[in-house]
Amino acid sequence: MQLRILPHLSIGVALLTGLGCAGAPAEGPDVMRTDSAGVRIVSSGAEDRELPWRFDSVGVLTDSAGEPYLFTAMTRRRVLVDRAGRTYVLTPDPAFLRFDREGRFDRTIGRRGQGPGEFEFPFTVGAQGDTLVVKDGSKRALVRFSSSLDPVADRRLEGALARAGFIEFRSGGLWFSQQLVTDSLRGIELRADTVGGAPLHRLIASPGKPVRFGCIGMPSATPIFEPTIHWAASGPRIVVNEQPDYALWMYEGGRLIAIVRRPLAPRVPTADDVRALYPDGFVIRFGGARPDCEVPADELVAKQGLAAALPLVNDVQYFSDGMIWAQRSLESGKTGVFDVFGSDGAYLGTVRGMQMPVARFPNGDLLVPREDAETGGIVLTRLRVKR
Repeated sequence: MQLRILPHLSIGVALLTGLGCAGAPAEGPDVMRTDSAGVRIVSSGAEDRELPWRFDSVGVLTDSAGEPYLFTAMTRRRVLVDRAGRTYVLTPDPAFLRFDREGRFDRTIGRRGQGPGEFEFPFTVGAQGDTLVVKDGSKRALVRFSSSLDPVADRRLEGALARAGFIEFRSGGLWFSQQLVTDSLRGIELRADTVGGAPLHRLIASPGKPVRFGCIGMPSATPIFEPTIHWAASGPRIVVNEQPDYALWMYEGGRLIAIVRRPLAPRVPTADDVRALYPDGFVIRFGGARPDCEVPADELVAKQGLAAALPLVNDVQYFSDGMIWAQRSLESGKTGVFDVFGSDGAYLGTVRGMQMPVARFPNGDLLVPREDAETGGIVLTRLRVKR
């Protein structure tokens, strides 16, 4: 049973910018717009339509010899494209790689260790002005590099940030999510800064139950597909999805400006959904500190159980041009189904058969993972968008 604590709706007029993209598809006739306490409500219909865009490959990230660079895993929080069009990628080695504007590898940044510019278990990369920032879960610190890529002192995750999960910076502050775990409750909340004020979103669930798998014990495992919060930021704005509903909450700074909805019908999850999500079992990785733990899908279902509803949105991406991508398929590492919304929140269409774009270049190109059929590795492909 979840208790959803919604944010306060700010009073005032909040206008969203238009698409601002020549050749962008017109919104469908089923888009409805209303206002509630100064917050724009944009509701699009339930009928899917193909997004009438073309995605042309213009190359992949390569090694120094010009061969496709193969990665073992990829998520959007491990990739950053800077204002000059250079790409930075975190790998589990751990290594921090930079690729030039043509997509060719040009250097490795940092190394394993405990000092400034060194990593133990890095899992997300971002930027604060011209400073590159890598969050390291083992060091419990933000590992930082200057604009010249020289290491600067780590920022320890202390005080309000001690339990921070993902972190993204904005002008004048930051956003961060954190887990809430006590003897009586379990949940997650998203905050607009580090001190004071109510969270933007807080999702409270039951505390779960102790579960013992063959290779690991979990003190408070919750049902599979238990709702969580997904979010992505760009510039001064952030988009948040609170599962299991199809609602995207758009904020500017800490102020709610719009809610984007599609009236899609939820369904009850099944064991087949879990097998599709984890065909090779659920793998718990320890960053080299101990062997990985693999739990078969059927064992997960038997011991954890299933949530009451299958989430309608499973991830979000937000780009500097205001476009929002909402992932409807379960597994982000495989080709899936994505709804695309304009900067005003109107549904533009659905994309199928590709993975979630992990970054956007200054000229509008997208960087998208794809599996290399020959090796089974992952390559990062640069796509030019024709609207």
